[in-house]
Amino acid sequence: MNNFLIKINNFFKVNPHKHWNFLLFIFFMLACMLVLFSFYLLYQIKNEKVFQVSIVENKDAILLKEPLLKSINEIYDKRASNVLEINSKASIYKDPSL
Repeated sequence: MNNFLIKINNFFKVNPHKHWNFLLFIFFMLACMLVLFSFYLLYQIKNEKVFQVSIVENKDAILLKEPLLKSINEIYDKRASNVLEINSKASIYKDPSL
């Protein structure tokens, strides 16, 4: 027990080489675990065991309201014609700074 406490006390002393080695080991192990988990998840998805969505067919299709659709199309057609009209005309307003 006393030997264990001495090892812990020695670890917390400032020793950059030991700390860098420890950090590199921890991050390398985390990266390896992440890669292994990614391959496991890829295997599960390929075998259709996880993240599968069942397709539900909707038999009650909602039809569009044609008058509403036509009115919206008319609004956008008017906007497009206004934009073309504005772009084709010469500017009506004179520059006040002249």
